[in-house]
Amino acid sequence: MIYLSILVCANVAFWVADPRSVWTLGFFIILGFFALFILKTHEMHHPFFVDLLWPRFWMLSAPALFLLAQFLVGLGQQPVSDIEVEGAAYLQLADINAWLPVSTAPAEAAVTLAAFCALYIFSICLFLVPKSRHFFERLLPFLCLTAVLVCCAGLLQKALGLDQPFLTRGTGSEDFFAFFPYDGHWAAFAILWCAACFGMALLSTRYEDRPDFVRSTGPWYVAGGVLLGGSGMFVQAAWPASVLLFTAALFLLLLALRFDRLPEDSHHRQIRSLGGLGFVLFLFLAVSRLPFLTGQTNANTNQALRRAAAELFERAPVFGWGIESFQHLLPFVADDRLLGARHTRASSDLLQFLAEFGLVGCAVCFFCIAYLLFRYLRRGADITLTNHLLLGSAAVLLLALVDTPFMSPAVFLSFCILAFSGLRWADLSRNKVDEVDARPSLITHPSERRVPFYTGPEKEVFK
Repeated sequence: MIYLSILVCANVAFWVADPRSVWTLGFFIILGFFALFILKTHEMHHPFFVDLLWPRFWMLSAPALFLLAQFLVGLGQQPVSDIEVEGAAYLQLADINAWLPVSTAPAEAAVTLAAFCALYIFSICLFLVPKSRHFFERLLPFLCLTAVLVCCAGLLQKALGLDQPFLTRGTGSEDFFAFFPYDGHWAAFAILWCAACFGMALLSTRYEDRPDFVRSTGPWYVAGGVLLGGSGMFVQAAWPASVLLFTAALFLLLLALRFDRLPEDSHHRQIRSLGGLGFVLFLFLAVSRLPFLTGQTNANTNQALRRAAAELFERAPVFGWGIESFQHLLPFVADDRLLGARHTRASSDLLQFLAEFGLVGCAVCFFCIAYLLFRYLRRGADITLTNHLLLGSAAVLLLALVDTPFMSPAVFLSFCILAFSGLRWADLSRNKVDEVDARPSLITHPSERRVPFYTGPEKEVFK
């Protein structure tokens, strides 16, 4: 159920990348409820021990549930109200209680918040349910292939000089890639799946019975990663393009270093040299796309948007103004140069989250991420695939300081899928299958087990 639903959900998000399509967001909300059915089925029918399933689920879903509760409580405060002056209708920013939540434009924000929370809750299943690394070895290749196919569609659009994505009316703007209305979102998406491709490529070098790298599936993954990374040359947004190219350069360097310590592979020198050359090339391209070298003309606009978000945060630092509030409150705090144009994002997800969710909402999300990361680092943090997936996730988090990657459902879903998959992979790599979710002190008589109790000699080849 997880395998098929993840594939369906990912294809919907990747190919229908409109950030605010009501049909797409509604589909994601349905999947959020389906996650509860998956977990209950897992609890009732899985043959291995499953302890603390629901406590872990409620703990991990706490950020989403808290933000939903904050939104509902905030319905009691409406900061924007109508006022009439000499027969003309205007909007005014009313005084609010800064110690209580606020919900601005709840009719618009409800579906968006519910959909993103549902995507997060649905992705938690990847951390709680799979019992074998083989699950991810079957799932991630299809998702990587889908991401590469989306990249090919975007490159084909650029080659044909189209002014809108295939089979769509477009937005009237030229900064799109594939089905992403803003190519900065594509860059964040490509960062994540570039990391997944290189992680899967190096995974094949970890097995004892591996063939030479050139005779395995590794070169195909490397080609996909290079294609995703190279798409940064066609991204107009300077910071996203630069971060994407830097990320691709980093993974090519890791590839070269890996084969420098793999002399038993007959082609290790050639692969090491190609990885080193690719690192130098992508590093040069990344530096050339830095904003202060490209001289982008919207730098002042971005700074003004960030200042406006910071001012909104100063006015309501505890719980913020509610999701999707920035675009409605911007006219009250904006620089004069921003008036007359429509801006929906603060050009920084970090500042926008602080303005919309406040310190409390951001702190709940931060502590959840910190707990999962600390849990992994405490165990050694020496698992190749997990490290690659987390490096890609960290690059997107850094990009969120100067851009808005998490506005896109495709980026948000990819981030959750790869982060939870990497952390679950780490658990499965260091534990026996029937002990992954069992209490450490569990002692059970063989007659009470739901799987055959095997007492014979262990054979690695048989396993």
